[in-house]
Amino acid sequence: MPSFRLHPHPSTSSSSDHHTHLHRQHTSTDADIAVGAGTSTLEIAEEELDHDRQSESVSVRTRWKDIMSDNSAVINTFIAGGLAGAASRTVVSPLERLKIILQVQASSASHVSSGQAYGGVWESLTRMWKNEGWRGFMKGNGINVVRILPYSALQFTSYGAFKSVLATWSGEEVLSTPLRLTAGAGAGIVAVAATYPLDLVRARLSVATSGMAIKSTSGGFTAEDAKLGMVGMTKKVYRTEGGIRGLYRGCWATAVGVAPYVSLNFYIYESLKSMILPSSLSPTTSEPELILRKLSCGALAGATSLIFTHPFDVLRRKLQVAGLASMSPQHNGAVDVVKWIVRTEGFWKGMYRGLVPNLIKVTPSIAVSFYTFETVRDLLAALGEE
Repeated sequence: MPSFRLHPHPSTSSSSDHHTHLHRQHTSTDADIAVGAGTSTLEIAEEELDHDRQSESVSVRTRWKDIMSDNSAVINTFIAGGLAGAASRTVVSPLERLKIILQVQASSASHVSSGQAYGGVWESLTRMWKNEGWRGFMKGNGINVVRILPYSALQFTSYGAFKSVLATWSGEEVLSTPLRLTAGAGAGIVAVAATYPLDLVRARLSVATSGMAIKSTSGGFTAEDAKLGMVGMTKKVYRTEGGIRGLYRGCWATAVGVAPYVSLNFYIYESLKSMILPSSLSPTTSEPELILRKLSCGALAGATSLIFTHPFDVLRRKLQVAGLASMSPQHNGAVDVVKWIVRTEGFWKGMYRGLVPNLIKVTPSIAVSFYTFETVRDLLAALGEE
C-alpha cells in the first residue's frame, strides 16, 4: 500500500498565523482596555474619595458653625466675662495689693514703731511708689490677671447657666429674688473652686515682696522668697504646706464669703440697672451719660455688696497666710482665726481691716467690670450677626 505524506496547505499556514496575530492583537487590546478600565475606575474612586473628603470637611465646618451659632451667647459671655475681669483688676492693681498687705500685716506696736507696717491709703501708695515704682503698683497683677480671666469668665457664664436652670426648674419667666441670689451664689462658688490656688499664690507674692515678712526663720517668708515668681511660689507652697491641701488653704471660707458677695453683686446691679437705665430712657440720651449711668450701677453694686461681705475677705487672707509665722500666729481653722481677731483687735477694727482701700478698689473695679462685660458682649453679638 502506498504511503502518503501530508503537507500543510500554504493558505492554511498563513491563515493560522493571521489568526494568531489577530489573537495577539485582541489580547493586547483587551489588556489595554482592562488597564484603561482599571485606571478609569481608580480615577473615579479617587474623585469620589476627594468628593467624600470635601463633603466631610464641609459637613464638619457646617456642624462647627452650627455649634458656634447655637452656643454663641455662651461663648460671647465667657469671652466678655474674662476680659471684664482682666480690665477691672488691672485698673485697680495698686489698691488690690495694698488691701492684701493691710489685711494681713501684724498690728502690734513694735511693727508700727519700727516703720515696717503700712498705714493710711495715700501714705502707703506713696511709700509703695517710692520703694518699688510702677513695678510695685503692678506687683502680683500678672498672676491676678491669669487668675481673674477664668474666674470672671466662669462667674458670668455660670450665673447665666444657673439662671437658665432655675428658670426651667421653677417655671418662672422672671426669676424671684431668692432664685436670683441663689444663681449668683452658685456662680461665685464655681469660680472660686476653679481658681483658688492662683488667688492664694497671688496673696503670698503680694505679701512676700512688701518688705514686711522677710525676717522669719520659722516657716515664714525669707529674702529669697521675695524673689520668687508665680511658679516658684506655687512650688514652695505645694512642697512645704501639704501639696494640694496647702494650695486650697482657706478655700471654704473664701467660698462662703464670695458666694454672698457675688450673689449681692449681680442682684444689686440688675436692680439698679432697671432703675438707672430703664427701658423708658430717652433715646436722645448722650453717650457720656449712658456710660456714666452704667458705671454708676456697677460702682454702687460693688460698694454695697462689699460692706456686707468684707469680714469674709479678711478671714480668707488671714487663712491664706496662716502658715507664715512672721505675719500671724498659727491657727486651727476659720473659727479659731475669727476668735483670735475679735479677742486681739475687736470685731469692727479687726474684721473690717482694710475696708477703706477695699472700697476705693472695688467701686471702680466692679464699675469697669460690668461696663466692659456688657460692651464686649454686645460687640461680639453684633459681629456675629454680620
